[in-house]
This record gives sequence, C-alpha cells and structure tokens, in this order.
Amino acid sequence: MSGDVQPRKRKDKRRKRDDDESSHGVHITKMGNEDLHLHVHHDHGTGGHWCAKIIFFGLMAVLLGLVGLIIMENRGLEDLDTPLSESRFSKVFDGWVDEHRDEHDGHDVQEPSGEALDDHDDHDDHDDHDDHEEEEEEPLSEELEEEPEEEEQPTEEEGPEADEEEEEDEDEENNAGENITAEDAEEEEEEEDNDDEGTVEATVEATTEATTEATGEYEAEEDEEDAEDEPAADDDAVESTEAPPSEAEEQEDDEEDEEEQEVEESVEAPRSQSAAQSAPAADANDDDDDDEDQDKKDADDADDDEFESLDQQFENDVEDTQPAKAVESEEQDQDQDDEEEPKEEGSSWLASQIKPKEAAAAPAEKEDPFEQELRKANEEMIRENYAQALRSFNTLTTNFAHEPSAHLGRARVLEVLAKKERSNQRLWEAIDAYKRYLAFGELVASTKEFKTAGESCIENLRFLGHHRQATTIHELLIERLPEDPRLRNQLSLTYLMVNNLQQVEKVALETLKFFPTNAVAQLHYGLALRQFHADYAKALPYLQYAVDSQEEGTQEAFFYLSLGETLQRLSMQSEALEVYRKGVAKGFFASLYQRSLYNEPRLRAQPFWQPKETGYERQLERLTLNWRAIRDEGLALLGRSGFFEDEAELLRDKGVWQQYELYAQGRRVKDNCRRAPITCSLLEEFPESAGCRRGQVKFSVMQAKTHVWPHCGPTNCRLRAHLTLAAPEPEKTSLRVAEQERTWREGELFIFDDSFEHEVWHNGSQPRLVLILDMWHPQLTAAQRRSLSPI
Repeated sequence: MSGDVQPRKRKDKRRKRDDDESSHGVHITKMGNEDLHLHVHHDHGTGGHWCAKIIFFGLMAVLLGLVGLIIMENRGLEDLDTPLSESRFSKVFDGWVDEHRDEHDGHDVQEPSGEALDDHDDHDDHDDHDDHEEEEEEPLSEELEEEPEEEEQPTEEEGPEADEEEEEDEDEENNAGENITAEDAEEEEEEEDNDDEGTVEATVEATTEATTEATGEYEAEEDEEDAEDEPAADDDAVESTEAPPSEAEEQEDDEEDEEEQEVEESVEAPRSQSAAQSAPAADANDDDDDDEDQDKKDADDADDDEFESLDQQFENDVEDTQPAKAVESEEQDQDQDDEEEPKEEGSSWLASQIKPKEAAAAPAEKEDPFEQELRKANEEMIRENYAQALRSFNTLTTNFAHEPSAHLGRARVLEVLAKKERSNQRLWEAIDAYKRYLAFGELVASTKEFKTAGESCIENLRFLGHHRQATTIHELLIERLPEDPRLRNQLSLTYLMVNNLQQVEKVALETLKFFPTNAVAQLHYGLALRQFHADYAKALPYLQYAVDSQEEGTQEAFFYLSLGETLQRLSMQSEALEVYRKGVAKGFFASLYQRSLYNEPRLRAQPFWQPKETGYERQLERLTLNWRAIRDEGLALLGRSGFFEDEAELLRDKGVWQQYELYAQGRRVKDNCRRAPITCSLLEEFPESAGCRRGQVKFSVMQAKTHVWPHCGPTNCRLRAHLTLAAPEPEKTSLRVAEQERTWREGELFIFDDSFEHEVWHNGSQPRLVLILDMWHPQLTAAQRRSLSPI
C-alpha cells in the first residue's frame, strides 16, 4: 500500500471509531499525551473479543489443570514402569482428544456456516440480556447488521474532526503499542482473576462451543474490516461508505482460507502446548511486550492491511501464551518424525502420557496379609520374644482359623514356653494346637511338617502319660505315610509304654510282614514274646539281634535292661552282666547294679539306708511303735478273700506274691483306707511317703516257695522301707540288694534303694507280711517333688 493511502486509511478508521462511540455511548477522556481512557457503555451483547478471551483462557486453565492432575497422579513414574490401568481423568478427554498420530498435526477447526454464526449470535444476544450490567464490548455479529447505517454517519461529520484526527493519529502511532500493551496487561490480570473463579465449573462441552465461537467472531471481524477497507481504498469514499455486497463477498472468499488457517493455528497451538512450554514463554514475552508489539504492528502494516488494532491485540494475547511459532513448528515436525514409527503409543501429547500405562508391566502384587503377619510372628520366635510371638499366633489363629500354619506356629511357641516355664498347662495347650493342625489332614501341603508336628505331639503326650491319645496321632501319620516303617515302630513303642503287649505284638508282626529285617520291629516283637507270653527262649534271638544291630531305635536303656533280664531268667548271669556293662558304657545306667530308668542326677545312691540318713527318722519311729496295730489291720484284710491282688509286673519266677494298696502315686485309695483306718491315719502324718507320686504304700504278702526275679525299681527318686509285720521263718527268707542281703524280723524296719538290682526268696512254709512305704529321696527339693511326673 502506498504512503499517501496509509494515513488516509488510518484517518477513516479513526473517524469510524469515533462515530461508533458517539452512537453507542462511548466517551473518550484524554488524560495526557500518552494515556487514553475509554469509557464504554453497552446496552447488550457479550463482545466477541472479550468473550473469546475469557472462554479461551478459561478452557486453557481447565486443560492445564487436568494435565497437572494427570502429572501429579503419575509423578515418579517413567514410561516403562507405569501401570496398565488408565488414569481416572482420561475419560474427560473422550471425544475431543484424538489418540491417532496420523491426525495429530491436522486438527481442523470446522468452519461454521452462516446459519451457525447467526444462531450463535442470537444465543449470545439472549445471554447478554441476562448479564446486562456487565461491561463488555458489543457483539461483532450485531455490528455486521448495523454496518451500513454506521458507515453513513462519518461522511456528515467529517469536516471539523478530520484535522484533529490527523494530528492525533501521529501521536497514536507512536504510542499505540504502549497503550494497547498496557491495556492488554490489565485485561489479562482481570481475566486471570475471573478464570480462577470459573475454571472449576468449565465442562468439556464448552471446548467445542468456544472453538466455534472464536472462529465465528474472527470471521465477523474480518467482514467488518473488509467493509472498512473499501472506502479507505477509494478517494471518493466520503460520498458513499456502503460497500457493494458483491465485492465484500469476493473479498471474504479470497481471504477465507488464509484467515481460517491462521485462526486455527492461533487457537490450537495453546491447546496442544504443555504447561511447561507456555509458562516460560509467557514470562519471556511479558518482558519484551513493547518491542514485540511495535514490531508486530509494523509487520502487519507491511504484509496485510486488513487486520486492525483489535486483531493485533488478540494476536499479542496469543503470543503471550505460546512460544515462537517457528521454533514450535520445527519441534513439532521433529517430534512427529520421531513418533511416526511407534504409532501404537498414541498420537497426541495426552495420548503419549496415557498409552505407556497400558503397555507397562502390572505392579507387583501386595504380600498376602496372612503371610505378612505369619512372618512377623516367626521373627519374634527367632528373637526369642516368646510372649509377643504367642500373642501374634493367637491373633492369627483367630483371624485365619483356616490356615494350618497358624496353628502349627502357635503349637511350637507354646511348646517352648512349656519347657521354659516347666508348665504342664502350657504343654497341654501346645498338644491341643498340634491336634488342630493335624486335623487339617490332606490340606497340609508339607508332608515333612505334618510328620514333624505329629511326632512332637506324640512325644508330649507320652511325657504327660497320655499314651492312648498318642496312638490316634500315630494312626494319622501311618495313614498318610504307610510305607514308612519308623511310624509303625513308634506306634508299637507307645503300646509298649502302656504295657499293652497284645497290641505291641500285633503291630510288630504286621511291620515284619512288610519289612522282615527291620531291627526295631524285631525288638518289639521279642519284647512282646518275653513279657506277654513269658517265652524267654523264643524272645532272646529277636532281642539279641536288635541290640547288636546298633540301629536307630534299638539303643535305649530299656532294651538293654530287657535283654539282660531275659538272659538272667535263662540262667545266663555272666552274659547278662556283660550286657549291663555295655549299657553303663553307653550311659544308660548309673552303675552295674543301679539300672533305674527315670532318674534325677546327683542323688545319693547306696543299697541300704539308715533312718537317720533319710531325715524321716521321727515319722518312721512313730510307725515302728504302732507296728502291732498296723499288723492287725493287715492280717484282718488278708483273712478276707478278694482284697489282695497279684503283682502286675510279672516279676515272679514262682510262688504267690500279692498286695493291698493304700496310697498310689501320692493319692489315697479311699475304699481301702476305710478298711485300715489306723494305718492310714499314721500315714497322713508322713506326707513325704503318703504324697510320694513316684511310689506306693501297701500291704505285701509273699507265700512260701516264692521266688522273685532280679529286677530294679523304675526311679532313683525314692527310697523304700519295709516294716515287718509277720515273718515266722526269718532264716528261710532273704532280700538281696546289689551284693548285700537282709532278712525280715517282726517289728523291725529297714530302708533300701530299690533302683538297685534286688531279688527275693521265700523258702519257708508260712506267709510273710510287710508294710511297704515308698518315700521321696531326701535330696530332692520341694520344687522337684512337685514337678516330677507320677510313676
């Protein structure tokens, strides 16, 4: 455009602007050489330029807020380790974020038709009537309708104001950039305040509406400027300012594609721009607003005469929120080239942030709560914090009663506590927990743990003397592991401990059918033959083979003792002593003659004791003084049939040996004591005997021609006293203890340690009657006496 036309164009624009202000209530107040305040009063309309900016920046804030939420949600994650699941905010972009890279750089802003523009303008007019008190610019759509009337007014008032406008234009040209920049800064501050309040309520539907509205408003402004440029290009525009409709339409058609592309770039660039890109650019452009505004104005005048200050102001606003277009275009082209190959990962920026989540590996599963608590409880066991471990296992068995390992852990910690506290109650609790664990049967995956738990339960039941309950556990183990001979041998051993010799023989024979050379099975079968059938000759080879095999399960004190006694009863004394010596060498026996099985260490051991050595001299003397009253009660009971019973230990070689119990294992036999009140009343004054849980108090009668095999008592925890009540032929009776012998004389009392080997002969013709009293070994403490199991 030539230089003479340029001032005239500015003058015409100024004149038109003044006419618009006078006709629409615009009051101009000049504050100084550089400041100009515009007071605008609008009757209606939202003002296309302000509306576009508010909606645009509002939607920008919503978009950036959503992007920020997605970034916050996935902070600390990389593309390779993001979860497969989508962000909960990803659904917000459904329908308006295209995830195909082929279309990423080709977002098209649909050109609204004329009817759409009219409908949109009518909608804006309707909304503006509701917000009539807000100060906004008049809608451009209405200016298009009133344009012919507004353009006629400047021709009538042109004369006096034209000269003033020429002078003002020169000042305005110098200060236009600064004024507009200052106004832009104020407008942006106001818009940011409004955005802070309204962005939260913005919806996705407003995005499409804003794009259509912004496009329509820019096209409306283009129509207005086209109409204004027509009289500026013609020197005779003063006479007729109304542009021919045909020329305006041609102008619009010529520039439609170019303007639409520019509007699309200016609107879409901020949308695809990240917050990290736009924020630094805005700060940098704020510092150089003055220079950029002036440069931009000069470039617009040289390249295109059709954009006026309103368009320039919008462009400045867009520049404040996006980086330089050339640099961004190069970066986008480079990114597009780099991202064309992995198209599956997404096309848009948002898609590139979401897609890696779908491709990333799923996060590791959390540890099972039960396993976590079980691990903590086991750690307490390792630290030997048994009280805390027990509380943890109690919680586990309550909350996870269906988990076998919880009951197993509880049983183990209770077993440890029982040993530490020497508490039978704790041990019973441990047994009960083991039973609960074993009741799961096939649900227990580990056969080894099942077997170990069963054996521990059996051992505890044996210790408490509840062997019959232990046999049930044995059967569970054999049912699960039928091919294990050791489990069968353990069952026969339990029967042996309760002297159920018939079952011992049955189980041992069944085991020998499957495992004929099994030494333990042969041992148990030999014991059944010896004790149940008293067939010592047949039992000897089985016992000898098992003990000589040295196999596990055959090297116990009881088996050496059984083999030696079998040899003794076959009159093989030297061979028996040799077996006992081997037992002593292995630590099974305290000495060659003291061969008791249930012993306490460091107790004084000697075959015979004096009353004063025991510490019970007074109690024993009282009994001795009343020996006749005791004898009378004993003889009265002996004269009545059915009260005395045979000895159950099968210790007799021949003859008759019977007993009448008054106290057994520290408990009073009430019915029998009612028949012997004097004797029992005297015993009540001797609690060390009446309360001895490893002994008896009884009347013992031995008939003539009786022989009792050499044998040892079961424990070294007691001493045994014989108070002689009837011994008519003392020279024909004798008692051997180890290598010392004694006889019985009426009214006398002697004490011996029956843990030593002893043997009895009665070669007389009349019965011998004595009162046998077992008493605690004097060196046992009160605590030991309370804790020792009964025998």
